[in-house]
Amino acid sequence: MRRYSLFLLISFCLSNLFCFAQYGTQFENRGFESWANFGSSSSTNEPVHWHSGMSASGTWSAFLSQQIEPSIHTRPGSSGSQSVRLWPKSVMGVTANGNMTNGRMNAGSMSATGSDNYNYTQRSEEPFNTPLTVVPDSLTVWVCFRSASASQEAEARAAIHGDADFKFVSDGTMQPADQLVSIASEYFTRTAAAGGEYNWRRLSIPFDQSGPCNDPRYILFTITTNKIPGEGSTFDDLFVDDILLVYNPLIHMGTIEKDYFVLGDEVTIPFTINGTMSPENLNKPSNQVIAQLSAANGSFSNPIELGRVATNTSGNITVTIPQGIFAGEHYRIRLVTTNYPMISEDNGFDITIVAVDAVSENLTEEEILGVEVFDLTGRPVRESDLAPGIYIKKYRTANGYTVQKFVKQ
Repeated sequence: MRRYSLFLLISFCLSNLFCFAQYGTQFENRGFESWANFGSSSSTNEPVHWHSGMSASGTWSAFLSQQIEPSIHTRPGSSGSQSVRLWPKSVMGVTANGNMTNGRMNAGSMSATGSDNYNYTQRSEEPFNTPLTVVPDSLTVWVCFRSASASQEAEARAAIHGDADFKFVSDGTMQPADQLVSIASEYFTRTAAAGGEYNWRRLSIPFDQSGPCNDPRYILFTITTNKIPGEGSTFDDLFVDDILLVYNPLIHMGTIEKDYFVLGDEVTIPFTINGTMSPENLNKPSNQVIAQLSAANGSFSNPIELGRVATNTSGNITVTIPQGIFAGEHYRIRLVTTNYPMISEDNGFDITIVAVDAVSENLTEEEILGVEVFDLTGRPVRESDLAPGIYIKKYRTANGYTVQKFVKQ
């Protein structure tokens, strides 16, 4: 619908800022919780940002009647209280499929497959377009399709397109064809018989990078009770809930400031996460970022867990080098995630891990090849310039390293 209250606009803006930061660009009101003209006796209510025949353009738009409404039947695990229900209806002897789009419907022909019937992005009016400049990996949506036929198929379809009023035409074409960037489409059969159980299915539909255009500007989405215009039974209905665009996730490990540690030292590991982690419409536990330590030879065939943190976004994880591991000079650290499962690159250089021992009596009998002094943060310092405090002295000999903690009075 065209009219939005100030409250809804502010709510959506705040919601979109959060969603963009965590997931990338998303459809507004993707859980269908907000409705325009809700409860209106004129039956013109539609989910905010989503449209049906009630806001259609075209010669025959005045003949369309309500085929969309809110429903209390939500997908399993939903945190919301509403979904959207669509159903077919006979209009002047022609079956009009239940149809919902984030763009706009145009009813320009009495023929179900007429080329003047289409859903389209209308760039000139903000409610009927969704700007998007990065192609997602996939589109996910929950559906409950109750149909009189076990073989008839509903359809969900999305197109990323260029700077044009792009159309899904009822004759099966997409126009203008040279503005297609990428398409995601899936036909799906019923989840229950007409009037039956409210069984839900989660669709995960990949985007196919096959279009001739390489300048993504908008996304147009349509979901309908039948893939063939004019087909299906008026007893069918389709429930839709929690649509989410999924972006390929990546994790990048930041720089560890030191290349050696003493057993028991703390290590702060920065990391960056991009893309969709813990998709909100997937019933799985929240993502964990886990820091792992290799064996002393750098192998991660049996890594040691250093610690973990629950997060979907970039940040830091602070862990402790555990007591009881072997001293060595070729350790590495990496990060793994649980939802979506990924493994980061390792830290990129060998790490020395040593134990703090009293200086061996035999040390004086060995040739000392070098001595380094560090403060407790690992910063090298000049022994001649030490202020009172606790320090670490590292002796290098032909047989390796010996480390001693000492106090400067």
